[in-house]
Amino acid sequence: MEASVSSRDLAPAAEGHLRLVKQIVRNKPHDARGFAALSEVAGFSAWLAADRGDTVLACARYRESIRFAESARNPLLVSYMIGSLGHFAVEIGDSRQGVRLLDKAARQLDNSSPAAARAWLASLRAVAFGALRDRVAMTEALNTAEHLADRRPGEARWPWMFAFTSAKVARYRSSALAKFGDLSAAKSAYAAALPGMTTPKPQALAKVEHALLLARTAHQDEAAKLGLEALRVGRQYGSERIVSSVRTLRSELPVRSHEVEDLDRMLTELYEEDQR
Repeated sequence: MEASVSSRDLAPAAEGHLRLVKQIVRNKPHDARGFAALSEVAGFSAWLAADRGDTVLACARYRESIRFAESARNPLLVSYMIGSLGHFAVEIGDSRQGVRLLDKAARQLDNSSPAAARAWLASLRAVAFGALRDRVAMTEALNTAEHLADRRPGEARWPWMFAFTSAKVARYRSSALAKFGDLSAAKSAYAAALPGMTTPKPQALAKVEHALLLARTAHQDEAAKLGLEALRVGRQYGSERIVSSVRTLRSELPVRSHEVEDLDRMLTELYEEDQR
């Protein structure tokens, strides 16, 4: 739902739900299931805050989600929440800190942990290493993710109820290669990943990430076109994360071209909407 509904619309309900569950669990200090539920709700609230561009609240909610998972004595959930915070750090530009957090998340797991959890973490590490321009580590992480993808889960263990698919790995491969700056490989990865993205927000984020690479490799018109497509989604769903990424893209583009003028027009309209 969060991938196709405005975060601004979902946030009040998520925050209200978090307050309610806190009140319930406060009277049950040894309720592992209650703390696990709290962790999930706080993690969801963190994701919504990140999508709205509220970095401070996102960090606070991710930290809460980790503490609640620890109180639930659930290493798998702890790993998931630390990994989510690590990926968030990478996405806001703190790639080295993100890698440290992802390493910490990995230490919560062992070979008995679900393959889906290990594939997901390997995919996040690949994106982080791509941002750090570490090709060897990025490739190793992607290979690990591919090796673990599509394995049938054994006993279902929340939050990993289903296999981590090759389509999901393809999405992270596209992101990692775009951040690394390998245009040829990133184009192939982007083309392979896009059909597997069936909801608007992930599609838009992938488009603007790929557009940034295109802009930096002298493919400005194509980059502006993708940026405009992504911006329409960001505008429709109130995703400041997408809009902010498009603003960054615009700073990489030349001053004049038909496609760039269209992008400028829509970015300006966003400011005018805020004034009404």
